[in-house]
Amino acid sequence: MKILMIDNAKGWGGAEEQFLALAKGLISAGHAVTLGIRAGSTGAVRLSDETLPIWAVPRGGLKGAVALANFVVKAKQEQFHVIHVHRDHDLPVGKLYALAAGALLILTQHCRPGKPSRLMYGLVDKIVCVSKYIAADICTRLPSLTSRVCVIHNGIDLTSFDAPDPAYWQRHPKTNDRWPLLGAVGCFYKNQEELLGLLPELRKEFPKIALLLIGEDDQKKPALVNRATELGVTDAVVFTGLIPREQMKDALAGLDLQVSAFRNEGFGLAIVEGLAVGTPFVGYRSGGYPEIVTDCSAGFLADSSTELADAVISMLSADSKSRSARVEACVATIGRFSLSRMVGTYEATYASLKGVS
Repeated sequence: MKILMIDNAKGWGGAEEQFLALAKGLISAGHAVTLGIRAGSTGAVRLSDETLPIWAVPRGGLKGAVALANFVVKAKQEQFHVIHVHRDHDLPVGKLYALAAGALLILTQHCRPGKPSRLMYGLVDKIVCVSKYIAADICTRLPSLTSRVCVIHNGIDLTSFDAPDPAYWQRHPKTNDRWPLLGAVGCFYKNQEELLGLLPELRKEFPKIALLLIGEDDQKKPALVNRATELGVTDAVVFTGLIPREQMKDALAGLDLQVSAFRNEGFGLAIVEGLAVGTPFVGYRSGGYPEIVTDCSAGFLADSSTELADAVISMLSADSKSRSARVEACVATIGRFSLSRMVGTYEATYASLKGVS
């Protein structure tokens, strides 16, 4: 099967990691995959060392229009079976490629859409949502497209999370004398302020506790710094910056607990990665989290801020036997989110729509 996968995002996040992982998985399964990305983007830099067929397409202006026309012709020449778009704002471009190639148009929706358009979403043959949470939202707002909606949970290469180093944070100067370590992964729009607000109460039980905010966001970071100062918890908050992909399994394994106060997470890839190395999760019973944390031994989903704080204290206060059992439960539950399962389900979805192979 010949597949053109498109993600013209300016940056690089969890959706783009899945974009790349799926492409590599499909190639390993014997398919011919080309990646369409935005020229000059973070993704273009990220993929510069990859030995993959890539279309780096300029966006905007006369140069972008000429490039688009050229690539439409190229799509027809390549005779793709599937055009697979990973951002809904790329649907018009994806449709042009699909029409030129006589191909299927697939959209993977990685987050809850802001204002889904019936006209725009109606361009696709299949809308793949990475969680039931996203699928339910689209079906509620665009009921006429319900038959085109399906769910394929994200997946990770489980072998890449083998043998993590839990001593990762012991080598960090701001965390080597801290315990316990809470970690929140993601851009700083994910309600990290509420996590900061929990720290004064948590410090009554754990005076040396630290909250590690893993990620980078220059625009929103100052507000979090100010909030930590107001609460008097600056010594307990560590801005780690971005962590190289190859070190993430160690960073996650070095945490005592992964936490989130975000209520609108489309899926929660970092949660899955944390469970893969035995790190439990505490967050709200909302978004895609209930589809990941189905075993209370692997984490806890709260319905209020009080319950969230109580859950953190309870899980951190557990004895060593309970903590060991929780690690085993985390690892045991993660098979549902393997990369091979995700790739196989996408293959079956492609084939079922047009009988291609």
